[in-house]
Amino acid sequence: MNEGMMAINRLRNVLLKDKLDMSEGFMRALKNDVARVLSYYMCLSGSGIEVFIDGSDNGYTIRIKADANDIRQIKAV
Repeated sequence: MNEGMMAINRLRNVLLKDKLDMSEGFMRALKNDVARVLSYYMCLSGSGIEVFIDGSDNGYTIRIKADANDIRQIKAV
């Protein structure tokens, strides 16, 4: 990705955060909660969780990107 596209993406993210009125603390808490839930079911790798939120008048689209090394075996009741 070239520097121009990176700058456009950064600006888009800043404008979206302003529009959605989300603080850094909110995003940090959301990422931590998502990571905690996913770690119950998968062995997450150390690359972290990425959360993308796109908003419009009709609602939100939420995309989560995470890398996992394995899926945990869970005993069903």
